Amino acid sequence: MIDRTSLSRRFLVAAVFGVVVLSSVSAPAMASEKKEGGEQALDPTYKLGSMTIPIIANGRIVNYVFVAMNLKLASGADASSFKDKEPALRDAIVRAAYKTPFTRADTWKEVDGDRLKAFVLNQCSALFGKGKVASVEIVKQIPRQQLMPPKAGGARPVETESPRP
Repeated sequence: MIDRTSLSRRFLVAAVFGVVVLSSVSAPAMASEKKEGGEQALDPTYKLGSMTIPIIANGRIVNYVFVAMNLKLASGADASSFKDKEPALRDAIVRAAYKTPFTRADTWKEVDGDRLKAFVLNQCSALFGKGKVASVEIVKQIPRQQLMPPKAGGARPVETESPRP
């Protein structure tokens, strides 16, 4: 027979652990810096979680790049308001990546940073309000595979069969 008090303790411990983990994961990540007077002031930066951006060539997914970005907020912008709308921003970025890929012509290991930053800045203006985000910074890009695009012309070398004697 199972002791009910041990089950309730286990449940309570699991619930508390889950709340602690959830609150630490879902809280907006913000850096802080010291002000002249010695008190803490928030650095106007909002860190977006890592996203998986597809690299698409000729209508096919050839690679994925894991991208982490920071939003540099304008002075007076409240970072807590960004937390609620972050899922909508992330969804818009991933949808756009499939519709009009952020693929570079010279490599399949990185996204087209300038196009991605411009898109994210435009989406931030639409979601959070014009002027709330000053700039977008791509912090990290990690490719899933170390692939290079084919040579100019798009054709891959064709292996020919050697004649048999």
